[in-house]
Amino acid sequence: MEGGASKDTRPAVALLLRSAAYFLFWVVLAGTAAKDLAAGLVTAVIAAWLSLQLIPAGEMTLRPGRALSLFARFLWQSVVAGVTVARIVLTPRMPLRPGMVAYRTALPPGNRRFLFMTYASLLPGTLPTRTDETDLIEVHALDCGQPVAELLAEEEARLSAVLAERPSA
Repeated sequence: MEGGASKDTRPAVALLLRSAAYFLFWVVLAGTAAKDLAAGLVTAVIAAWLSLQLIPAGEMTLRPGRALSLFARFLWQSVVAGVTVARIVLTPRMPLRPGMVAYRTALPPGNRRFLFMTYASLLPGTLPTRTDETDLIEVHALDCGQPVAELLAEEEARLSAVLAERPSA
């Protein structure tokens, strides 16, 4: 019976945790004035409730240490991308070969795949455009001379390591 009781509280705990995270983010952005805190609290609860409708509690669980490592890597890649864009702007003769790359993902259709596509869209030189039921993701790449599919596979593995496996029922 204890297992059933804890399972019943999972959505409430998830709502509380997500609300707290959104509220903390709000405070960082808006500050601690009374009117900002009131608006932030209401907004955080609504955002948490909506997020639970999109990604139910327990569907995706992050491994915090790996998530922090991935975030740090992402920040570094953002700096590298900025420098790369500056080089392209300052050296317009830079040889780029834009085009489409088909990438076969191991992620199942759904939230995990869409999370990967969102993450990949933030990586330098890649923009996933669509996916289909055959597990292919079409990616627009700035330079098809680069090993785009291999780089995406590495990033998919990193992102998958951040997401804990769903416990089997």
